[in-house]
Amino acid sequence: MDLGAWLATPFSGAEREVMIRETGRSREKFLEALKLALHEKDPLAWRSAWVLDGMDEQHPGLAEPHLTLILKRIPHLESIGSLRSLLRLLCRHQIPEEEQGILIDRCFAYLVSELYPPAVKVHAMEIIYNHALLYPELKNELVTVIRDEAEHNSTGFQVRGRMIIEKLDKL
Repeated sequence: MDLGAWLATPFSGAEREVMIRETGRSREKFLEALKLALHEKDPLAWRSAWVLDGMDEQHPGLAEPHLTLILKRIPHLESIGSLRSLLRLLCRHQIPEEEQGILIDRCFAYLVSELYPPAVKVHAMEIIYNHALLYPELKNELVTVIRDEAEHNSTGFQVRGRMIIEKLDKL
């Protein structure tokens, strides 16, 4: 199966599930999808990242060997869809310590920028929250940014922001 050809045509969520099932735990297919997600243009890039996220979600550990590569490419992605799916994927992983600072800075930048849609911001919020559990000094900054940005963002942003603030208040 040529994953690139399969991803080149539009597909539904149900067809995505078929692709994920067909590729299974294949590290080769995961790497093929990763290269497409990181280096292609839309729509191939975002479709690849969407499948990639699903592969990692259903088969934990597939992304682990590639986290550093993903983290290094994130600031250079042209595809907002790829960014959204890759941030969602990163929410499920422990980030290598040497990459955490850069990722946290990027996520704060996504939160305050008008250029990014709510889905990117929500996943960025979740990544920062995960790190606030490790680094409590991030808590106040995250709460401040969420509150400052809430009125300028979608209902989804506001709801997730309130949930994260409530979880942070319990720490």
